[in-house]
Amino acid sequence: MKNEEIEDRYVSFMNIDCYKHASDVIDCVIEATSDERYNNPFWDAFKAKIPQAYFDKAPNEKVLYLVCASVFYLEELFEESGHERGMEIMQKCEYDCC
Repeated sequence: MKNEEIEDRYVSFMNIDCYKHASDVIDCVIEATSDERYNNPFWDAFKAKIPQAYFDKAPNEKVLYLVCASVFYLEELFEESGHERGMEIMQKCEYDCC
């Protein structure tokens, strides 16, 4: 196989603001769980793990790690609560960054 025929599958994260994507997801979690119907001990524990960098608006990979470690739970929260913006942002974050 010639080198030209080999497809490069590497995807660069250049020009993708994963910290912003993840922070936007956390914004939506806080918004969705402010409705007691969608808050529970899991979300209390999740929110307790939000890194200080999120609150300081200081880019830090720990914010992304928290979101990526909880993709399925986040999607379920946004589906159950009907939080369309949260679902859209979560899917973009997952596709681009996780």
